[in-house]
Amino acid sequence: MAQLEKPKIGLFAGGIEQYWTECGMDDLPSAMEKDISRLKKRLEKGCDVLFPFLIKNEADAVKAGKLFLTNEVDMILMYHATYVDDMMSVALINEVRGIFPVLFLSQGLNGIPDKLTLTESGTCWGVNSAVQLPSSLKRLWMDFNLGLVFGHIENDKAIEEIVSYAKAARCVKNLRGKKIGFLPHRSAGVPMYDTFPDEARMMGQTGIKLLFIYINELLNKMDEVSDRESEKLADKLYKSCDIIEPPREEVVLSAKQAIALERLVEEKEIDALAIDMFPGLTPICGMIPCVGMARLIDKGVVVATEGDISVSVAGLIIRELCGKSVHFWEHLMFDEKKNWILGGHEGGSAGFSMAKKGTKPKLRNTQYINFGKTAGAPYNGVLPEFITNPGPINLLTLFRGETGYEMRLARGESVDTHPREIHFEHTIFKPNIPLKQYFTQIAELGVCHHFALVHEDISREIEKTAQILNMKLKYLTE
Repeated sequence: MAQLEKPKIGLFAGGIEQYWTECGMDDLPSAMEKDISRLKKRLEKGCDVLFPFLIKNEADAVKAGKLFLTNEVDMILMYHATYVDDMMSVALINEVRGIFPVLFLSQGLNGIPDKLTLTESGTCWGVNSAVQLPSSLKRLWMDFNLGLVFGHIENDKAIEEIVSYAKAARCVKNLRGKKIGFLPHRSAGVPMYDTFPDEARMMGQTGIKLLFIYINELLNKMDEVSDRESEKLADKLYKSCDIIEPPREEVVLSAKQAIALERLVEEKEIDALAIDMFPGLTPICGMIPCVGMARLIDKGVVVATEGDISVSVAGLIIRELCGKSVHFWEHLMFDEKKNWILGGHEGGSAGFSMAKKGTKPKLRNTQYINFGKTAGAPYNGVLPEFITNPGPINLLTLFRGETGYEMRLARGESVDTHPREIHFEHTIFKPNIPLKQYFTQIAELGVCHHFALVHEDISREIEKTAQILNMKLKYLTE
């Protein structure tokens, strides 16, 4: 996948000009500029930062807001370098509605020294207005959404938290307009009420767009793929995978379907594909589309089996936060002594690149579907089989609660172990709490039984994404 761009912060910093125009503190502006420069330099390790000028009054605040809008910043960081009156803050907020603001409750001095000058003291007066502002905003707009970070400019954790907010704000902004394609619909073969979506609510909360793709469109694309192209990709599969049951002709057919599926997704400009393989698509196309799904995941497309919109959106959130591929995952088996849960999904649930280093993916038949009994379908089918890499992981899903979609998040690790012959991609998840407590949390909170799994701990960014979306988040592992 392409490397993520740095989030862009609009740095709103300054204070009321009366201090140096009426009170004789002539050197305060230069002292504030030094503090702002220190903050900007520290933030630039993880973000692009736009600091237009020192904010001195309401007119400056409006002007800065217009610049932030023009430059399409992802987040506004409000740093009160000295006292900032509410009129200045509100003028900015009115100008940049839609850009998430974060208040940095900080000061110029690192601590409270025994001796200090009036100007040094003045670089800390913004603490007062930063305490005041959240309450003022609540009185103006009861449901105003504002981030808060506390700590000194030299505090690494405070800077990291600001950067996390910026990543989350960029994620939410980029989520708007992302296209999720149903191919052809939600799960039709097996009713799964937990995954039945509320499309309107999901669009309203996240800004995503939905469209439907039809099986005949995939068939038409398959007809356009030449035999030479199919054979060439099949040769690559034979080199990169161990082929177990499927005969050559089915591997070639899976390659043809994979090429067609990739072209269809590219043509439709799809960001996430919620695909349902049965009872229609696989028998009509003559092949289960798992090879194509795995290749799409490697290319950065979020792929959710059984038409799951919740995991499609969860996967898009993960992709926007860290740029990593997502494994479509569900619970399958547990080991209480080891505190392990084996999970995954049949075929096309993870990209080939996610296979554990030092192992070679296999192409297998299906674990439990006898295609010989399905009219028009091949006997075997072609599915990848491997175990994913070890390391820290997050599981994320969106659950339809009483007031809208809510996030459910689990933390733990992917176990470093050998592949099991279960005929699809899998990850053994070790949560950071005992299994009994974990499954009790699931039962009490409610989940969508499918999850988006990512090999990274981005829980801090997910928390802030939920806050910006005004979406409840519950941990399953705490």
